[in-house]
Amino acid sequence: MRRIEIYIQNAPVNAPVKITINVMEDLFSEVKLYKTTDKDGNPTIVPGKAWYIYYYYRNPVTGLMEKKQDTWKINRYKTIAERTKAGNASVKAQLLLLQNGFNPFHAEGIPIVKDNFDFENYTVKDAITYALNNKAGELKTATIDDYTTRAGVFVEWCVNNGLDGLNVRELKEVHMIGFFNHLVAPDGRNLGMTSQDNYKRALSSLFGKLKKDKLIEKNIVDFETSKDEPLKNTPFTGPEVLKIKEYLLANDVQLYNYILFVIYEFLRPVEIVRLKAENINFKEKTLAVETKTSRKKTKKLISPVIEYLESINVDSLASGVHIFTNTGKFEIWDAKEKTKTDHFGNRFKKVKLALGFGKDYGIYSFRHTAALDLYKTFTKNGATHTEAVSKLMPIIGHSNEETTEKYLRDVGALLPKDYGEFYTLDF
Repeated sequence: MRRIEIYIQNAPVNAPVKITINVMEDLFSEVKLYKTTDKDGNPTIVPGKAWYIYYYYRNPVTGLMEKKQDTWKINRYKTIAERTKAGNASVKAQLLLLQNGFNPFHAEGIPIVKDNFDFENYTVKDAITYALNNKAGELKTATIDDYTTRAGVFVEWCVNNGLDGLNVRELKEVHMIGFFNHLVAPDGRNLGMTSQDNYKRALSSLFGKLKKDKLIEKNIVDFETSKDEPLKNTPFTGPEVLKIKEYLLANDVQLYNYILFVIYEFLRPVEIVRLKAENINFKEKTLAVETKTSRKKTKKLISPVIEYLESINVDSLASGVHIFTNTGKFEIWDAKEKTKTDHFGNRFKKVKLALGFGKDYGIYSFRHTAALDLYKTFTKNGATHTEAVSKLMPIIGHSNEETTEKYLRDVGALLPKDYGEFYTLDF
């Protein structure tokens, strides 16, 4: 991997900011067929002059591309037409191997099964490692960390049950069912159904990769498991919000400012810990944030948030520093995103404990509270339901009104009016 370093002079900060860009490099080149030619450049068959296929592969030690070649027994064909046909087929076969992980620098390479050049002799443990390595480039760091942890629990279970050395093709659906039962069993890991489903999502993705790359014939995690209804973050009432505000201003001002971004910008906790000074555009009164879909989304700065950013002179901060850190300082916070969100989540747990809020409440509750408050205000001021949903959709950051409708139902905004007068029952 090459690294490009760019220095930017960011006035009024005197010291230049260094940005390092990692440039991914190809592991291998195009596979080509080499033909022996005569003096006029036409293909020819000359004794002692071999045809072969060749390509370049990056040496894992030096990082340099090195030429690799193989005759693939194509020289046994005695006509130019036959040898060309066999050579082109060999090029396709070699490319297929490279695309599926073949590394010519491995001492023994990857054995080939006669049918369709499939791989053999991958143990369960090796196959999981293969899948993690090859999914890493597709997923966010937080996601691959989560997959790695859950895959580790699965491999540990396989070790304890003598399955880790089993050929991955011999692993069956019944084994996976046994693992998922172990996750929720009282004498196992004793997890809830939601946690079990999170394991299923991670392992299904990894086994899906193995199926796609032809290491297995079927994704054996593709079966039904029981699900819990996800725990909702109950919205706070108006008096409860004031109670929390007073407590935070007296005991944890940074957490108060953190929650401002949840309420007024509708940011999720992970989006807040990603915020850097460079994401704030004071001239346009906007912020740019990386969402859970990996896209940059621009949001309008709202007055309470603007006041906070002005109070910290965000324009004078170095562009790469994080706005929220575990130290309270404006600096680069080099940690995993889960570690960051857990840090602020644990701080809010202390608030809940002090004020008597239970497990149904969390930082996400403020997002639901804000949506509920805006919806009620819009309809109170004369907006129809459809108009209120249309106004809320871009504020919350949803891509369509159907998602906003469902969200409002979940947070209790669409409760029916009192319908008691319509009953004819006398009970």
